[in-house]
Amino acid sequence: MAKHERQDTSEIRWLSFRLRNGQSIAPSKLRAGWAAAAAVPGISVRREDVESGTVVYALYGPSSLSAPQTAEMRMRQFLMDEGYTFTMGTLGARHSIRL
Repeated sequence: MAKHERQDTSEIRWLSFRLRNGQSIAPSKLRAGWAAAAAVPGISVRREDVESGTVVYALYGPSSLSAPQTAEMRMRQFLMDEGYTFTMGTLGARHSIRL
């Protein structure tokens, strides 16, 4: 899968995940899954090769994403429904918590 650069500098990285060894996902399938999960225009995806041959898939969207937790849950469900085994971390902006 070729690397896909972010289209807009106002986008932020909302999610990242790794697939189990031997698994991969096509760029078009990943974009379709993320577009459906985020339910907003202006998303992008990127595959990043990191140390020791590990691949991380990064999912970007607008900073104004109104329901990031819902998008995350939808993306998790999409990956599970497609039969992927993965680990996922959230990296997007979160509203600050007042103590």
